[in-house]
Amino acid sequence: MRPVIVKAYGSLDPAGEEALEAVRGVLESWFIDAGAVELEGDLLRISFEGDVFPDDEVVDALRPFLSDASRGKLDILDLEEWTLHRYFFTYGTVRDNKVTLDKALETCSMKSGL
Repeated sequence: MRPVIVKAYGSLDPAGEEALEAVRGVLESWFIDAGAVELEGDLLRISFEGDVFPDDEVVDALRPFLSDASRGKLDILDLEEWTLHRYFFTYGTVRDNKVTLDKALETCSMKSGL
């Protein structure tokens, strides 16, 4: 069994069938199981672990569906590069930040008092 290199977890609220199909189309073009994205009510969820994840293409697929009411994020953990790339979906815009996993874990431990 090959080790997992990339983990992608995210959500977007509100979202609809069109956003779901747009993301599924990107994932299928990368031969990623369409089950990595699901829609529960108005909440779109992404959950994937594997070799590669087309985060830029997924974010581009979601852009047309962002509105002032949009809230969510998409985290890409690259275990080979040891980075966390986080996309924020707020107020119809996308922002992103990339840090080393060491920095992300350090920040989390400081906030929790560990």
